[in-house]
Amino acid sequence: MKCAKCGAELKKGCLYCSVCGHEAQIVSDYNVLEDDYLRSLLKDGEGEKNPQEKEPEPKKTKKKKKSHLALIVCCCLIITGAAVGIAVKLYIDNKNANSYDYQIEMAEKELVDRNYENALRYYKTALALQPDDIKVREAMAEIYTSQKEYDSALVLYMEILQLDKNNKEAYQHLISIYDERGDYESILSLKEDVTDEEVLALFDAYEVGEPIISPLGGQYDDYVTIVIYSIAGNDIYYTMDGTVPDKENGIPYPQWGISLNRTGNFEINAVCCNEKGIYSDVVSEEYQIQFKKPDLPSVSPDGGLFSEETTVTIAQQKDCMIYYTWDSTDPTTESAIYTEPLVVPEGDYVLSVMAVNNKTGLVSDIYRVNFGYHP
Repeated sequence: MKCAKCGAELKKGCLYCSVCGHEAQIVSDYNVLEDDYLRSLLKDGEGEKNPQEKEPEPKKTKKKKKSHLALIVCCCLIITGAAVGIAVKLYIDNKNANSYDYQIEMAEKELVDRNYENALRYYKTALALQPDDIKVREAMAEIYTSQKEYDSALVLYMEILQLDKNNKEAYQHLISIYDERGDYESILSLKEDVTDEEVLALFDAYEVGEPIISPLGGQYDDYVTIVIYSIAGNDIYYTMDGTVPDKENGIPYPQWGISLNRTGNFEINAVCCNEKGIYSDVVSEEYQIQFKKPDLPSVSPDGGLFSEETTVTIAQQKDCMIYYTWDSTDPTTESAIYTEPLVVPEGDYVLSVMAVNNKTGLVSDIYRVNFGYHP
């Protein structure tokens, strides 16, 4: 320690300076001159300081710490809020994903905006929730039909029939699709298991009545003209070679009928075809044609001797011409033709008569009878 007055070194334990006798005071161990010099340096330094530089503010550190803390708290709140929002959204999405009503509502909204793919997506989810739902299938099938995706629509309508075998609307749509494709065989096949009268009525336009053939098949000994007709006035096609008739290999039925004018066996197959090109079932008839010669002519009186003028009548036969002679020769088609009763000529004569079928050309046996007229 040094004396505050003279600066002399004070001995340990002394109360007065040994040099100047001044009462000892405890001061720090530094040179007074040095202290003055340091003070002057500080003053000069303050004068040279850059005016743009600011004195450090001790309190600012605390503010920065508080700001960082607030930022951290804010971030935590945002993250927590986002997590809660995501959780809520996941919950709502999961709830909606399992809600049949929500799926239907969304599908209908998409339909209004013609977003068919989105609508189908919602309908499929609804169908997964209620697999036996017919209405959803109908809505989906209508979309597929409007997009001409007929195969997908057909599958849905067939599923509806499995759930409700008498669903008239499903049958109507199926018939319409098959009609659009010209697949009439599928329409008729669809009818096979139908028993409901109202549903059966849907097939009326696709059923063609069978043709009617007259006369019925059988054995005939004369020409036969086959008449075929359709009650509904449909086109008629037929064959005579055992094949199934249609427009390609069938013969259009002629208005005058089919003439069987020779001997033999004949099989006639016929069908009706309506304006849609739908064929009826095939109707078949078989005919055995074996012509026979005409019967012996019948003569009255049947010969004899007469003293008075007598007339002879020969019975006519259907489709036959009668030829005769009086001189016992065999008649031919060049002989006299019987048209009215004959007068027996005077004397003795042999009347020879035969019948010839005009259609077949077959000739009967010759009938001979003796006449004598002597007045």
